[in-house]
Amino acid sequence: MTWLNSLSYGSGGWGDELLHGLGVTLALAIATFPFAVVLSFLIHWAKVSRFKALRLFGRAYTTVFKSLPEILTLLILYYQSQAIVSWVVEAIAPGSHLSISPFVAGMMSLAFVISAYGSEVVRGALNAVGKGQFEAASSLGLSPVHAFFKVILPQLWRHAIPGFGNLWVILLKDTSLVSVITLFELTHVASMAINTTRQPFLFFGLIAIIYVLLVTFSTRAQKQLEKRVSRGFTREENGDV
Repeated sequence: MTWLNSLSYGSGGWGDELLHGLGVTLALAIATFPFAVVLSFLIHWAKVSRFKALRLFGRAYTTVFKSLPEILTLLILYYQSQAIVSWVVEAIAPGSHLSISPFVAGMMSLAFVISAYGSEVVRGALNAVGKGQFEAASSLGLSPVHAFFKVILPQLWRHAIPGFGNLWVILLKDTSLVSVITLFELTHVASMAINTTRQPFLFFGLIAIIYVLLVTFSTRAQKQLEKRVSRGFTREENGDV
């Protein structure tokens, strides 16, 4: 059958390219997410800082990256970072050349967008924990840093996992946008296959199924993680009736 030949491995089909594209998609999402989570905390702390400059920066960061379409953020960062890096390298070492890879540009762009929303997840989780926990830790003689990592963070994750889980799903889907800067991820491979085979229904349908499976698996994993971190808490504390 024609569609089986199109999905076969080797020079006659696109099976190996699609598998490679799936690997790049997952690698991009997995590499971006921890970076985005760390940025989420930093941006939240900037927005509540006692320094006005940091507060203004945090608010401007959130406003800009929540307002711009993700694809526009990607294009601006990719092409502008190329120009800036080239200018810096030329100034330091004339005649040299250095470029930003599409993978790194995609990772940076997606992390900035996700962290803008993630900072709100952090804010909500900290409010759910309550200031009383900070005060209790302080009364025990813990420094703010030790109080956060030993007392607050273990409780914060229980409230933050649903929000960050949703952002992970959004990140998985947004990796498809990086195809516009020719990163060899799943959607870009499918587009190349369609241009060659003229079978859009086959390849777009296939990657649609793949994304549904990825999101379904991620959602189930999130539910299991939520149950695990909620052990030892009462049903009322977990929000159940």
